[in-house]
Amino acid sequence: MKNIRWYILIIVIIFVLSGCKSYKNQGVKFEKKDKAPKVLGDISSGIQDILKEVEEIESILDGTDFEVKKVELKKAEEEEKAKLEKIIEIKDENKGSDNNRKTMGQKIGSENEKKAEDSKNKEQKKYKDKDEKLLDKWEEINKKLEEIHSKWNSYEIEGMKKGVTSDISNRFKDSLNALTSSIEGKNIIGIYDYSSQTMLNLSPIFGLYKDEIWGEINKLKYLTYQSYLNTLKGDDLKTIELLKGSEEDISKIRLKLEKNDSKIKMLDKVNLSIEDMNKSLKENSIKLIRIKKDIIIKNLEELGK
Repeated sequence: MKNIRWYILIIVIIFVLSGCKSYKNQGVKFEKKDKAPKVLGDISSGIQDILKEVEEIESILDGTDFEVKKVELKKAEEEEKAKLEKIIEIKDENKGSDNNRKTMGQKIGSENEKKAEDSKNKEQKKYKDKDEKLLDKWEEINKKLEEIHSKWNSYEIEGMKKGVTSDISNRFKDSLNALTSSIEGKNIIGIYDYSSQTMLNLSPIFGLYKDEIWGEINKLKYLTYQSYLNTLKGDDLKTIELLKGSEEDISKIRLKLEKNDSKIKMLDKVNLSIEDMNKSLKENSIKLIRIKKDIIIKNLEELGK
């Protein structure tokens, strides 16, 4: 009888321990996040890379163009010639010697001609370097564009399985084709416009992955670049309207981030940079707007990491 009691006690202990182990195992289960595949992220970052190259082209083109430089160079040569004539005139008064005047004039003239030639060569080299830089930038843009087309082709079948409709797919492809045409024509405004539209049309594809925030990030990039374009056109009211549209996407990202404090802090930084761009409109400075635009994009890139 005593032995039977011990057997029963052992069996009870085994069942209790098994139950605890099973409960413990259930407690450590992790839910897999539904995130977009790398190839989709590569397409998004490829579009951003094109915009970065265009921003650098803008920076190069911000310098004085070659025709104006030629005018300045001609003016400098005329000033040097006037100085030379003045020096000769002074030497005439001091020495009164034809021989000395001729020798001095030839010497100073030779020195000034050399200076003018050196200055001219320097300017020509500068603009040759500028053309080479621009050529490199356009080559890099074309390379990035080819990669985007290739990566979209590799993703398209997977996208259809995930739920990308023909309507969503066609909108993306139409904007990508328009971007391609703008790049072919070296149309900077068109590149800004259609790059941002391509980002916007990529958003619903990212939206198929419920834990992904890049759909909202791409929408915010679209609003930022379109705001910049409208500022260039002098349409500040449209810019204000676009920036106000960021509130909905900020809220959606906040919900997805839940309790990720570091990311939420970064999101707050994005929100403040958008407000800063809005406030800077009253300064009526394209350079300032460009700086504010770059800060927003940088913050969005950081948020998406």
